[in-house]
Amino acid sequence: MNGWQDPKDGKRIYLITDNTRMDGFTDYIKEEDIERIYVTYSESRINLGIHYYRNNLYSSNLVGISRIKSVDDENLYDDEGNELLIKVVPRFNVTVVELLNYIRDDDEFDRYMAPQTVSNRHKEKDIEAIERNEIFYFFENEKPLKVDDAISEENSIITVTAFLSLLRLLCKRPLMGRMLKEEENLTGKVKGKIVIEKNIRINTMHGRNDRFYCQYLHFSDDIIENQILKVALKKAKRFVIEYFRDSSKDKNLYSSMISYCSNALRHISDISCSGNACNGLKFSGCYAYYKPVIAMARMILDDISIESNGEINTTGYIVPYAISMEKLFEVYVRAYLKKNGISSYKSKNTTGIKLEKFDDKTDVFLEEGLRNPGKYISGSIKPDIILTNQENGETVVLDVKYKDYTNGNSRDDRLQLLAYSMMLNANNVGIILPTRTEVEIFDARRINSMENRTVKYHQMLLGMMKDNPTIANYIKDNTFEKKD
Repeated sequence: MNGWQDPKDGKRIYLITDNTRMDGFTDYIKEEDIERIYVTYSESRINLGIHYYRNNLYSSNLVGISRIKSVDDENLYDDEGNELLIKVVPRFNVTVVELLNYIRDDDEFDRYMAPQTVSNRHKEKDIEAIERNEIFYFFENEKPLKVDDAISEENSIITVTAFLSLLRLLCKRPLMGRMLKEEENLTGKVKGKIVIEKNIRINTMHGRNDRFYCQYLHFSDDIIENQILKVALKKAKRFVIEYFRDSSKDKNLYSSMISYCSNALRHISDISCSGNACNGLKFSGCYAYYKPVIAMARMILDDISIESNGEINTTGYIVPYAISMEKLFEVYVRAYLKKNGISSYKSKNTTGIKLEKFDDKTDVFLEEGLRNPGKYISGSIKPDIILTNQENGETVVLDVKYKDYTNGNSRDDRLQLLAYSMMLNANNVGIILPTRTEVEIFDARRINSMENRTVKYHQMLLGMMKDNPTIANYIKDNTFEKKD
Protein backbone atom coordinates (compact mmCIF):
# COMPACT_ATOMS: atom_id res chain seq x y z
CA MET A 1 0.00 0.00 0.00
CA ASN A 2 1.41 3.39 -1.01
CA GLY A 3 2.26 5.82 1.77
CA TRP A 4 4.08 5.87 5.08
CA GLN A 5 4.51 2.54 6.82
CA ASP A 6 4.59 2.01 10.58
CA PRO A 7 8.06 2.59 12.06
CA LYS A 8 10.27 -0.43 12.72
CA ASP A 9 13.78 -0.68 14.17
CA GLY A 10 14.13 3.10 14.20
CA LYS A 11 13.16 3.54 10.56
CA ARG A 12 10.02 4.77 8.82
CA ILE A 13 9.59 3.90 5.13
CA TYR A 14 7.56 5.78 2.54
CA LEU A 15 6.41 3.11 0.05
CA ILE A 16 5.38 4.22 -3.44
CA THR A 17 5.17 2.81 -6.97
CA ASP A 18 7.26 4.36 -9.73
CA ASN A 19 5.93 7.35 -11.72
CA THR A 20 3.22 7.96 -9.12
CA ARG A 21 2.03 11.11 -7.34
CA MET A 22 3.45 11.08 -3.81
CA ASP A 23 0.42 11.98 -1.72
CA GLY A 24 1.14 12.53 1.97
CA PHE A 25 4.90 12.43 1.50
CA THR A 26 5.52 15.38 3.85
CA ASP A 27 3.26 14.07 6.63
CA TYR A 28 6.13 12.71 8.75
CA ILE A 29 8.82 15.13 7.66
CA LYS A 30 9.64 17.86 10.16
CA GLU A 31 8.20 21.21 9.17
CA GLU A 32 11.63 22.83 9.09
CA ASP A 33 12.90 20.07 6.75
CA ILE A 34 10.14 20.20 4.13
CA GLU A 35 11.79 23.00 2.16
CA ARG A 36 15.17 21.25 2.50
CA ILE A 37 14.16 17.96 0.82
CA TYR A 38 16.33 17.24 -2.22
CA VAL A 39 14.10 17.32 -5.30
CA THR A 40 15.74 16.88 -8.69
CA TYR A 41 15.12 19.11 -11.69
CA SER A 42 17.29 16.94 -13.92
CA GLU A 43 18.42 13.33 -13.87
CA SER A 44 19.56 12.45 -10.34
CA ARG A 45 19.45 9.29 -8.25
CA ILE A 46 19.29 11.16 -4.93
CA ASN A 47 15.99 10.32 -3.18
CA LEU A 48 15.41 7.94 -6.11
CA GLY A 49 14.80 10.86 -8.46
CA ILE A 50 11.66 12.35 -6.89
CA HIS A 51 10.61 15.44 -8.85
CA TYR A 52 7.81 17.92 -9.44
CA TYR A 53 5.37 17.37 -12.30
CA ARG A 54 2.49 19.79 -12.78
CA ASN A 55 3.10 21.19 -9.28
CA ASN A 56 2.87 17.77 -7.62
CA LEU A 57 5.66 15.59 -6.27
CA TYR A 58 6.15 12.35 -8.23
CA SER A 59 8.37 9.30 -8.06
CA SER A 60 10.54 8.62 -11.10
CA ASN A 61 11.51 5.62 -13.25
CA LEU A 62 13.90 4.54 -10.50
CA VAL A 63 12.96 1.77 -8.09
CA GLY A 64 14.92 0.75 -5.01
CA ILE A 65 15.46 1.98 -1.48
CA SER A 66 17.42 4.89 -0.05
CA ARG A 67 17.58 7.32 2.82
CA ILE A 68 15.66 10.56 2.33
CA LYS A 69 18.20 13.33 1.88
CA SER A 70 18.19 17.10 2.25
CA VAL A 71 19.76 19.52 -0.21
CA ASP A 72 22.75 19.52 2.16
CA ASP A 73 23.08 15.72 1.86
CA GLU A 74 21.84 15.20 5.42
CA ASN A 75 19.68 12.25 6.46
CA LEU A 76 16.17 13.29 7.53
CA TYR A 77 14.29 12.05 10.62
CA ASP A 78 10.72 12.33 11.87
CA ASP A 79 9.72 13.95 15.18
CA GLU A 80 10.11 10.60 16.97
CA GLY A 81 13.69 10.20 15.80
CA ASN A 82 12.98 7.53 13.17
CA GLU A 83 15.25 7.64 10.14
CA LEU A 84 13.19 8.35 7.01
CA LEU A 85 13.56 6.08 3.98
CA ILE A 86 11.90 5.91 0.57
CA LYS A 87 11.23 2.61 -1.17
CA VAL A 88 9.94 2.63 -4.75
CA VAL A 89 8.56 -0.53 -6.39
CA PRO A 90 7.41 -1.13 -10.00
CA ARG A 91 3.92 0.17 -10.77
CA PHE A 92 3.21 -3.02 -12.68
CA ASN A 93 2.56 -6.35 -10.99
CA VAL A 94 6.12 -7.58 -11.43
CA THR A 95 9.28 -7.48 -9.34
CA VAL A 96 12.80 -6.64 -10.41
CA VAL A 97 13.87 -10.18 -9.53
CA GLU A 98 11.16 -11.65 -11.79
CA LEU A 99 12.38 -9.48 -14.67
CA LEU A 100 15.98 -10.55 -14.05
CA ASN A 101 14.90 -14.17 -13.95
CA TYR A 102 13.11 -13.69 -17.30
CA ILE A 103 16.16 -12.25 -19.06
CA ARG A 104 18.89 -14.32 -17.39
CA ASP A 105 19.09 -16.85 -20.26
CA ASP A 106 19.40 -14.10 -22.89
CA ASP A 107 22.62 -14.34 -24.90
CA GLU A 108 23.41 -10.66 -24.21
CA PHE A 109 22.67 -10.82 -20.48
CA ASP A 110 26.17 -9.88 -19.31
CA ARG A 111 26.25 -7.02 -21.81
CA TYR A 112 22.94 -5.68 -20.45
CA MET A 113 24.38 -5.65 -16.94
CA ALA A 114 27.66 -3.97 -17.88
CA PRO A 115 28.20 -0.20 -17.82
CA GLN A 116 27.32 1.27 -21.19
CA THR A 117 29.59 3.38 -23.35
CA VAL A 118 28.65 6.74 -24.80
CA SER A 119 30.44 6.85 -28.14
CA ASN A 120 31.82 4.59 -30.84
CA ARG A 121 35.35 5.54 -29.81
CA HIS A 122 34.81 3.59 -26.58
CA LYS A 123 32.44 0.89 -27.86
CA GLU A 124 34.63 -1.97 -26.61
CA LYS A 125 35.46 -0.37 -23.26
CA ASP A 126 33.31 -2.57 -21.08
CA ILE A 127 34.07 -1.80 -17.46
CA GLU A 128 33.77 1.76 -16.21
CA ALA A 129 33.00 3.11 -12.75
CA ILE A 130 29.89 1.57 -11.18
CA GLU A 131 27.95 4.80 -11.67
CA ARG A 132 28.24 4.36 -15.45
CA ASN A 133 25.98 1.32 -15.29
CA GLU A 134 22.62 2.31 -16.76
CA ILE A 135 20.52 -0.27 -14.89
CA PHE A 136 21.92 -0.58 -11.37
CA TYR A 137 23.31 2.05 -9.04
CA PHE A 138 24.61 1.35 -5.54
CA PHE A 139 25.13 4.19 -3.07
CA GLU A 140 28.58 2.90 -2.13
CA ASN A 141 29.40 5.67 0.33
CA GLU A 142 26.21 5.15 2.35
CA LYS A 143 26.11 3.07 5.52
CA PRO A 144 24.24 -0.23 5.03
CA LEU A 145 20.56 -0.29 5.98
CA LYS A 146 19.01 -2.93 8.25
CA VAL A 147 15.90 -4.15 6.43
CA ASP A 148 13.45 -7.06 6.62
CA ASP A 149 14.23 -10.42 5.01
CA ALA A 150 12.14 -9.88 1.87
CA ILE A 151 13.91 -6.64 0.95
CA SER A 152 17.28 -8.14 1.88
CA GLU A 153 16.83 -11.21 -0.33
CA GLU A 154 15.73 -9.13 -3.33
CA ASN A 155 18.72 -6.84 -2.88
CA SER A 156 21.07 -9.84 -2.63
CA ILE A 157 20.12 -11.31 -6.02
CA ILE A 158 20.44 -7.86 -7.59
CA THR A 159 23.91 -7.45 -6.07
CA VAL A 160 24.94 -10.95 -7.16
CA THR A 161 23.74 -10.27 -10.71
CA ALA A 162 25.72 -7.05 -11.02
CA PHE A 163 28.81 -8.66 -9.46
CA LEU A 164 28.83 -11.71 -11.75
CA SER A 165 28.34 -9.54 -14.82
CA LEU A 166 31.24 -7.25 -13.98
CA LEU A 167 33.45 -10.14 -12.83
CA ARG A 168 32.97 -11.94 -16.13
CA LEU A 169 34.06 -8.84 -18.02
CA LEU A 170 37.08 -8.51 -15.73
CA CYS A 171 38.05 -12.15 -16.28
CA LYS A 172 38.19 -11.52 -20.03
CA ARG A 173 41.15 -9.23 -19.34
CA PRO A 174 44.55 -10.05 -17.83
CA LEU A 175 44.27 -10.63 -14.09
CA MET A 176 46.01 -8.14 -11.87
CA GLY A 177 49.39 -9.29 -10.59
CA ARG A 178 52.55 -8.01 -8.94
CA MET A 179 56.14 -8.98 -8.23
CA LEU A 180 56.35 -11.07 -5.05
CA LYS A 181 59.33 -12.12 -2.97
CA GLU A 182 59.76 -15.86 -2.65
CA GLU A 183 62.29 -17.91 -0.70
CA GLU A 184 63.25 -21.44 -1.70
CA ASN A 185 66.00 -23.95 -0.87
CA LEU A 186 67.33 -24.89 -4.31
CA THR A 187 69.55 -27.81 -5.27
CA GLY A 188 72.51 -27.23 -7.59
CA LYS A 189 71.51 -23.73 -8.70
CA VAL A 190 71.14 -20.17 -7.51
CA LYS A 191 68.13 -17.99 -8.27
CA GLY A 192 68.05 -14.35 -7.25
CA LYS A 193 70.28 -13.88 -4.23
CA ILE A 194 71.48 -16.25 -1.49
CA VAL A 195 70.09 -15.50 1.98
CA ILE A 196 73.39 -15.98 3.82
CA GLU A 197 72.09 -16.42 7.38
CA LYS A 198 69.42 -18.95 6.45
CA ASN A 199 71.71 -20.75 4.01
CA ILE A 200 74.32 -21.29 6.76
CA ARG A 201 71.72 -22.47 9.28
CA ILE A 202 69.75 -24.73 6.93
CA ASN A 203 72.44 -25.99 4.53
CA THR A 204 76.09 -25.30 5.51
CA MET A 205 75.76 -26.45 9.12
CA HIS A 206 74.30 -29.73 7.87
CA GLY A 207 76.96 -30.29 5.22
CA ARG A 208 74.58 -29.64 2.34
CA ASN A 209 76.87 -27.52 0.21
CA ASP A 210 74.95 -28.59 -2.89
CA ARG A 211 71.97 -26.53 -1.79
CA PHE A 212 71.45 -22.76 -1.75
CA TYR A 213 68.74 -20.94 0.18
CA CYS A 214 67.67 -18.20 -2.22
CA GLN A 215 65.33 -15.22 -2.32
CA TYR A 216 64.01 -14.05 -5.68
CA LEU A 217 61.21 -12.05 -7.27
CA HIS A 218 58.52 -13.53 -9.48
CA PHE A 219 55.33 -12.23 -11.03
CA SER A 220 52.12 -13.73 -9.62
CA ASP A 221 48.41 -13.05 -9.97
CA ASP A 222 47.68 -15.12 -6.84
CA ILE A 223 47.28 -11.94 -4.80
CA ILE A 224 44.75 -10.67 -2.26
CA GLU A 225 42.68 -8.77 -4.85
CA ASN A 226 42.01 -11.91 -6.91
CA GLN A 227 41.59 -14.04 -3.78
CA ILE A 228 38.83 -11.68 -2.62
CA LEU A 229 37.11 -12.03 -5.99
CA LYS A 230 37.25 -15.82 -5.72
CA VAL A 231 35.74 -15.83 -2.22
CA ALA A 232 32.91 -13.55 -3.39
CA LEU A 233 32.38 -15.72 -6.48
CA LYS A 234 31.93 -18.84 -4.35
CA LYS A 235 29.41 -17.09 -2.11
CA ALA A 236 27.55 -15.77 -5.14
CA LYS A 237 27.43 -19.27 -6.63
CA ARG A 238 25.98 -20.78 -3.45
CA PHE A 239 23.40 -18.01 -3.23
CA VAL A 240 22.29 -18.46 -6.86
CA ILE A 241 21.88 -22.22 -6.37
CA GLU A 242 19.81 -21.68 -3.24
CA TYR A 243 17.77 -18.80 -4.66
CA PHE A 244 16.69 -20.50 -7.89
CA ARG A 245 16.59 -24.01 -6.39
CA ASP A 246 15.02 -26.34 -8.98
CA SER A 247 15.81 -24.06 -11.91
CA SER A 248 19.46 -23.59 -10.91
CA LYS A 249 20.50 -26.52 -13.14
CA ASP A 250 18.93 -24.98 -16.22
CA LYS A 251 21.21 -23.67 -18.92
CA ASN A 252 21.26 -19.96 -18.22
CA LEU A 253 23.62 -17.04 -18.08
CA TYR A 254 24.06 -17.26 -14.30
CA SER A 255 25.63 -20.70 -14.59
CA SER A 256 27.54 -19.59 -17.69
CA MET A 257 29.00 -16.55 -15.93
CA ILE A 258 29.88 -18.57 -12.82
CA SER A 259 31.55 -21.29 -14.89
CA TYR A 260 33.56 -18.77 -16.92
CA CYS A 261 34.77 -16.88 -13.84
CA SER A 262 35.51 -20.06 -11.87
CA ASN A 263 37.72 -21.29 -14.70
CA ALA A 264 39.57 -17.97 -14.93
CA LEU A 265 40.22 -17.97 -11.17
CA ARG A 266 40.83 -21.70 -10.74
CA HIS A 267 44.54 -21.26 -9.91
CA ILE A 268 43.90 -18.53 -7.32
CA SER A 269 44.27 -19.63 -3.69
CA ASP A 270 41.18 -20.11 -1.53
CA ILE A 271 41.03 -17.91 1.56
CA SER A 272 38.44 -16.89 4.15
CA CYS A 273 37.75 -13.19 4.51
CA SER A 274 35.10 -10.55 5.08
CA GLY A 275 34.48 -7.26 3.36
CA ASN A 276 37.11 -5.68 5.60
CA ALA A 277 39.76 -7.38 3.47
CA CYS A 278 39.00 -4.74 0.84
CA ASN A 279 40.13 -1.92 3.13
CA GLY A 280 43.11 -0.04 1.80
CA LEU A 281 43.06 -1.57 -1.67
CA LYS A 282 43.78 0.97 -4.38
CA PHE A 283 43.48 0.68 -8.14
CA SER A 284 44.81 2.98 -10.81
CA GLY A 285 46.38 2.91 -14.22
CA CYS A 286 45.89 -0.24 -16.27
CA TYR A 287 44.11 -2.01 -13.39
CA ALA A 288 41.55 0.71 -12.66
CA TYR A 289 38.84 -1.65 -13.94
CA TYR A 290 39.23 -3.67 -10.72
CA LYS A 291 37.72 -0.91 -8.59
CA PRO A 292 33.99 -1.42 -9.38
CA VAL A 293 34.29 -5.22 -9.22
CA ILE A 294 36.02 -5.18 -5.83
CA ALA A 295 33.33 -2.77 -4.60
CA MET A 296 30.65 -5.28 -5.65
CA ALA A 297 32.65 -8.16 -4.11
CA ARG A 298 32.69 -6.31 -0.81
CA MET A 299 28.89 -6.04 -0.89
CA ILE A 300 28.68 -9.81 -1.46
CA LEU A 301 31.07 -10.59 1.40
CA ASP A 302 29.24 -8.29 3.81
CA ASP A 303 25.75 -9.44 2.81
CA ILE A 304 25.90 -13.22 2.30
CA SER A 305 27.07 -15.69 4.92
CA ILE A 306 27.51 -19.46 4.77
CA GLU A 307 26.74 -21.14 8.10
CA SER A 308 28.69 -24.10 9.49
CA ASN A 309 25.85 -26.41 8.41
CA GLY A 310 26.11 -25.11 4.84
CA GLU A 311 22.98 -22.94 4.92
CA ILE A 312 22.99 -19.61 3.10
CA ASN A 313 21.83 -16.54 5.01
CA THR A 314 21.78 -12.82 4.35
CA THR A 315 22.74 -10.39 7.07
CA GLY A 316 19.70 -8.17 6.57
CA TYR A 317 21.97 -5.21 5.88
CA ILE A 318 21.89 -3.77 2.37
CA VAL A 319 23.61 -0.96 0.53
CA PRO A 320 20.95 1.53 -0.64
CA TYR A 321 20.39 1.18 -4.37
CA ALA A 322 18.47 2.45 -7.38
CA ILE A 323 17.38 0.54 -10.47
CA SER A 324 16.29 2.11 -13.75
CA MET A 325 13.00 0.51 -14.78
CA GLU A 326 13.37 2.31 -18.11
CA LYS A 327 16.53 0.37 -18.96
CA LEU A 328 15.28 -2.86 -17.41
CA PHE A 329 12.10 -2.70 -19.50
CA GLU A 330 14.22 -2.11 -22.60
CA VAL A 331 16.27 -5.28 -22.08
CA TYR A 332 13.10 -7.17 -21.12
CA VAL A 333 11.64 -6.26 -24.54
CA ARG A 334 14.81 -7.49 -26.26
CA ALA A 335 14.62 -10.80 -24.39
CA TYR A 336 10.89 -11.06 -25.18
CA LEU A 337 11.48 -10.64 -28.92
CA LYS A 338 14.18 -13.33 -28.94
CA LYS A 339 11.93 -15.73 -27.04
CA ASN A 340 9.24 -15.20 -29.67
CA GLY A 341 10.86 -15.93 -33.01
CA ILE A 342 13.26 -13.04 -33.68
CA SER A 343 16.89 -14.12 -34.05
CA SER A 344 19.79 -12.68 -32.08
CA TYR A 345 22.62 -10.98 -33.96
CA LYS A 346 24.75 -13.89 -32.71
CA SER A 347 22.54 -16.43 -34.49
CA LYS A 348 23.91 -18.23 -37.54
CA ASN A 349 20.52 -18.13 -39.24
CA THR A 350 20.66 -16.42 -42.63
CA THR A 351 16.92 -15.97 -43.05
CA GLY A 352 14.19 -14.28 -41.04
CA ILE A 353 14.31 -11.21 -38.81
CA LYS A 354 17.46 -10.44 -36.81
CA LEU A 355 17.78 -8.23 -33.72
CA GLU A 356 20.96 -6.17 -33.96
CA LYS A 357 23.53 -5.86 -31.17
CA PHE A 358 22.62 -4.12 -27.92
CA ASP A 359 24.25 -0.71 -27.42
CA ASP A 360 24.99 -0.45 -31.16
CA LYS A 361 25.67 3.12 -32.24
CA THR A 362 25.76 5.04 -35.50
CA ASP A 363 27.79 8.24 -35.80
CA VAL A 364 25.85 11.27 -37.00
CA PHE A 365 28.63 12.41 -39.33
CA LEU A 366 30.81 10.60 -41.85
CA GLU A 367 34.56 11.11 -41.59
CA GLU A 368 35.50 13.38 -44.52
CA GLY A 369 38.88 14.79 -43.51
CA LEU A 370 37.60 18.38 -43.42
CA ARG A 371 39.82 21.16 -42.03
CA ASN A 372 37.14 23.00 -40.04
CA PRO A 373 34.04 20.78 -39.76
CA GLY A 374 30.88 21.85 -37.97
CA LYS A 375 30.45 19.79 -34.80
CA TYR A 376 27.41 21.21 -33.04
CA ILE A 377 25.22 18.13 -33.66
CA SER A 378 28.08 15.62 -33.67
CA GLY A 379 27.77 12.44 -31.67
CA SER A 380 25.96 9.18 -32.26
CA ILE A 381 22.48 7.70 -32.16
CA LYS A 382 21.68 4.52 -30.26
CA PRO A 383 18.24 3.05 -31.04
CA ASP A 384 16.87 0.56 -28.51
CA ILE A 385 15.71 -1.98 -31.10
CA ILE A 386 17.11 -2.37 -34.63
CA LEU A 387 15.58 -5.22 -36.63
CA THR A 388 16.93 -6.39 -39.98
CA ASN A 389 15.37 -8.61 -42.63
CA GLN A 390 18.33 -10.84 -43.46
CA GLU A 391 17.08 -11.60 -46.95
CA ASN A 392 16.76 -8.04 -48.30
CA GLY A 393 18.49 -5.88 -45.65
CA GLU A 394 15.36 -3.89 -44.77
CA THR A 395 15.56 -2.16 -41.37
CA VAL A 396 12.88 -1.48 -38.76
CA VAL A 397 13.67 0.74 -35.76
CA LEU A 398 11.71 0.61 -32.50
CA ASP A 399 12.16 2.67 -29.37
CA VAL A 400 11.24 1.35 -25.93
CA LYS A 401 9.74 3.84 -23.48
CA TYR A 402 8.80 3.16 -19.87
CA LYS A 403 6.08 5.80 -19.96
CA ASP A 404 2.33 6.22 -19.64
CA TYR A 405 1.23 7.08 -23.18
CA THR A 406 -1.98 8.68 -21.88
CA ASN A 407 0.06 11.58 -20.43
CA GLY A 408 0.32 13.17 -23.88
CA ASN A 409 2.81 13.21 -26.72
CA SER A 410 6.53 13.90 -26.42
CA ARG A 411 8.46 16.20 -28.72
CA ASP A 412 11.79 14.55 -27.82
CA ASP A 413 10.48 11.06 -28.61
CA ARG A 414 8.99 12.30 -31.87
CA LEU A 415 12.23 13.88 -33.08
CA GLN A 416 14.20 10.84 -31.95
CA LEU A 417 12.15 8.43 -34.06
CA LEU A 418 12.25 10.71 -37.11
CA ALA A 419 16.04 10.92 -36.84
CA TYR A 420 16.27 7.13 -36.64
CA SER A 421 14.12 6.77 -39.75
CA MET A 422 16.26 9.22 -41.72
CA MET A 423 19.70 7.95 -40.65
CA LEU A 424 18.93 4.23 -40.86
CA ASN A 425 16.64 4.45 -43.90
CA ALA A 426 13.86 2.76 -41.95
CA ASN A 427 10.43 2.80 -43.57
CA ASN A 428 8.83 1.53 -40.37
CA VAL A 429 9.50 2.98 -36.92
CA GLY A 430 7.61 2.65 -33.67
CA ILE A 431 7.42 2.73 -29.91
CA ILE A 432 6.81 -0.09 -27.44
CA LEU A 433 5.34 0.96 -24.09
CA PRO A 434 4.40 -1.06 -20.98
CA THR A 435 0.83 -1.88 -20.00
CA ARG A 436 -1.01 -3.65 -17.19
CA THR A 437 -3.01 -5.62 -19.75
CA GLU A 438 -1.43 -8.23 -21.98
CA VAL A 439 -1.10 -6.32 -25.27
CA GLU A 440 -2.58 -3.53 -27.33
CA ILE A 441 -1.71 -2.62 -30.91
CA PHE A 442 -2.73 0.74 -32.39
CA ASP A 443 -3.40 1.40 -36.05
CA ALA A 444 -0.21 2.14 -37.98
CA ARG A 445 -0.01 5.73 -39.23
CA ARG A 446 1.74 7.23 -42.24
CA ILE A 447 4.27 9.94 -41.40
CA ASN A 448 3.85 13.26 -43.23
CA SER A 449 7.13 13.39 -45.14
CA MET A 450 8.38 15.04 -48.34
CA GLU A 451 10.72 12.12 -48.94
CA ASN A 452 9.97 9.89 -51.90
CA ARG A 453 9.09 6.93 -49.70
CA THR A 454 6.35 5.83 -47.33
CA VAL A 455 7.27 5.84 -43.64
CA LYS A 456 4.89 4.35 -41.07
CA TYR A 457 4.67 4.74 -37.30
CA HIS A 458 3.66 1.77 -35.11
CA GLN A 459 2.61 1.97 -31.44
CA MET A 460 2.40 -1.12 -29.26
CA LEU A 461 1.69 -1.80 -25.58
CA LEU A 462 3.40 -4.85 -24.09
CA GLY A 463 2.49 -6.40 -20.74
CA MET A 464 5.37 -7.60 -18.60
CA MET A 465 5.75 -11.29 -17.79
CA LYS A 466 2.64 -12.16 -19.83
CA ASP A 467 4.52 -14.38 -22.34
CA ASN A 468 2.12 -13.41 -25.12
CA PRO A 469 3.67 -13.59 -28.64
CA THR A 470 1.16 -11.17 -30.21
CA ILE A 471 3.47 -8.13 -30.31
CA ALA A 472 6.41 -10.13 -31.69
CA ASN A 473 4.19 -11.65 -34.36
CA TYR A 474 2.80 -8.23 -35.28
CA ILE A 475 6.33 -6.86 -35.72
CA LYS A 476 7.36 -9.77 -37.94
CA ASP A 477 4.19 -9.67 -40.04
CA ASN A 478 3.37 -5.96 -40.28
CA THR A 479 6.50 -3.81 -40.06
CA PHE A 480 8.44 -5.32 -42.96
CA GLU A 481 7.54 -5.07 -46.63
CA LYS A 482 5.52 -8.03 -47.88
CA LYS A 483 7.00 -10.23 -50.55
CA ASP A 484 5.07 -10.55 -53.79
